[in-house]
This record gives sequence, C-alpha cells and structure tokens, in this order.
Amino acid sequence: MDLKRLQHLLLLTEELHFSRAAQRANLSQTAFSRSIQTLERELGVRLFDRDTRRVSLTAAGRQIVARARELIAQATCLQFEVDELRGLQAGRLAFGVSQLVEADRLERLIEQLQPAGSEVRLDIEVNHWEALREALLAERIEFFVAYARPLVEDGRFVVHELPAQAASLFCRAQHPLLDGAAITPARLLDYPWSCVRFDASIAQRLCSLLHIDAAQLPVRLTCSDLGLLRRRLLASNELLLTWRQAVAAELASGQVVDLPQAAGLAMPAEALALPCALVRLAGRTLSPLAMRAQQWWLANV
Repeated sequence: MDLKRLQHLLLLTEELHFSRAAQRANLSQTAFSRSIQTLERELGVRLFDRDTRRVSLTAAGRQIVARARELIAQATCLQFEVDELRGLQAGRLAFGVSQLVEADRLERLIEQLQPAGSEVRLDIEVNHWEALREALLAERIEFFVAYARPLVEDGRFVVHELPAQAASLFCRAQHPLLDGAAITPARLLDYPWSCVRFDASIAQRLCSLLHIDAAQLPVRLTCSDLGLLRRRLLASNELLLTWRQAVAAELASGQVVDLPQAAGLAMPAEALALPCALVRLAGRTLSPLAMRAQQWWLANV
C-alpha cells in the first residue's frame, strides 16, 4: 500500500476541500485528485462523496481513515528509530509555537537541533493555540509551546507548564493619554483597543484591576499578526493589550509606554501574566528529536 496516497487521504479528510489539500501536498489539484481516485480504485471502495459544493467522508472512508492514521504513525516511528541510530544528525521534526515564544529562544533551539553538518529538517508551525491543538490531535506536529490553560484537565494531553509571560496595556509615546492629566479607567475607554487572540479571562483580569466593566471594553481589532498590531500601535491612538515581550524593543527605545505603569497603578507582576506550556499527546512516545527538543525547552525556561 502506498503511504503517500494514505497521507493524501488524511489531508483531504482534514480539509474536505481538494484545492486546499492539494496545496498542502504540494501537488496540482489534478494530480491530487488522481491520487485519491487511484486509492479508491485500489481499495475497491468509495472514500469520499463529492459534488460541486462539498466533500464528505463516506462510512467506509471513516473506517479506513482510522486505520490509515495507525499505518502512518507506525511508519513514522520506524523512521524515528532509524534517525536515532544515526545519532540525531538526520530526520524530521514538526512542532508548533505561538507568538508567546520569544524569537531568540526559538533560534537557540534551532541551533541545538541543527548543528553544523546535520541533516535534520525542522517544520515549525507558528499559530494560535487552538490551531496548534488541532494540528497536534491530527498528529501533524509532535508538540507545541503556547498558551494552554484550557488543556490542563484534558486527558488527551500531557501539559508541562512553563514560566508565564507578563502582559499589560500599551500605547505609543506620543499618545494623548500621556498629556499629563490623570490616566483614569474612563479615559482608557475613550480609545480603541486591539489585542492578540487569547483567553477571555485575561481581559477580565485587567477589567477587575482597572475596576471597569468587561462589556465596555472597546476592543476593535483582534489579530494573530503581531507585526501588524505593533505598526498600528506606533501609528495610531489604539491601545494594545499584549505580553511585554511582544513590544520589548519598542519599550526599550521609548517608542511605547506601559499604561498601567504610567498611571501609577500598583499591579502585582502576576496580575496579567499569560500562562505558557509545552503540550504533547498523552500515550504517544516522542521521537528522539522531539524528546531532545522537549528536554532542552524544559531545561532552558
């Protein structure tokens, strides 16, 4: 049985869209469709119902997908064992991170996993924690590092907690709020807010600290692109709710101001901390490369 065709089966199962699945497989839609048709012909069953509007798994398709995942996982484990015999100097590791992860920490991990002369291939997905959770469940990645508080009690996962990231509310240095008058909670509500997507409890904690109603928060933009949010922060009167590391360079240069600090609000360091964790699937043995990456991460918190 051709494992590549089974991988195409799993891609189409995840996307339920031939064009998107073909793109992920780095194939033309025609070639990808031919691969699925060949698999159906070899198995002698129809795996997908498709018409001009949608694609859906058949009952037989659902059963075969479960077996296909097992076969792909077994083939991957075999490759892992071969890689281990080669001294971790070759192989592939796929994992995910959210933008909570500092770039310098990620670069140091890459240097550890790809020393000079190695043939290790890394596939790193940068995404929101919910998307990383789905990638982990689909076994496209072996672990991820991100916000993970909702997963702590979920038996499907093993969650290794990491140090939390301090967060706050920021504005540009020339913002009208810094005109010398008192920065009151009411004045903060006069300007639009933006933020990266994270658990609603973070905003609720801020509201509690500022003694304002969460329903009043003027959040006008949520976005996973930190670069866009930083540009808008520097070029407008928007207030940005995010973790400090995301604007560390702008804070250091004086371009950006921490509003609670400027307002003289006494806030404990953990008040707006965003929890972070390394998450992997329960009941799964990590590949040697993934185990090495996990050990490095936990030792370099």
